[in-house]
Amino acid sequence: MNFFYLVTLLLFSTSIQANVKVNSIIKLKENIPEECGLSFSNQKEKFTAELTIKKNDTNNTLTFFKVNSKSININQANLISFSNDIGNILDIKPTINDEFTLTNITKNDEMTMFFQEILIGNSTLIVNNKNYEIKGPIDSKVRLEYLFCTGEMFLPNYEKK
Repeated sequence: MNFFYLVTLLLFSTSIQANVKVNSIIKLKENIPEECGLSFSNQKEKFTAELTIKKNDTNNTLTFFKVNSKSININQANLISFSNDIGNILDIKPTINDEFTLTNITKNDEMTMFFQEILIGNSTLIVNNKNYEIKGPIDSKVRLEYLFCTGEMFLPNYEKK
């Protein structure tokens, strides 16, 4: 019985529950979505993380993951869904200047699945070895804004001629 309490204590000592606010990100160019994503913020720890995609071509997207803070240095970050994590998907060494940044070309279907898991299921944001649980499903307004943005961004009517 004491072993159970010890394991529980260890699990929760590195995990900070909730307190992560999730918002949608919609960046427009000539009233057409150019970049869509999600923003994760924590007022107590004073950081903001963003995961966004930008249409690259028919089979790929340019994916950005960045975490910044005005009060703490961000040395390590990751976003983990049920089956994958952004560090694995982007598979590139981070840039750490004023913010922690990962950017790379990704396959549309891989990012679609990753965003779906983040929007619907539980996920974890890791910042400087602290875990922040993101309870799913994410608020319906945020889900709808993200889905509308990506739907419009990939609409064939907006293809360059």
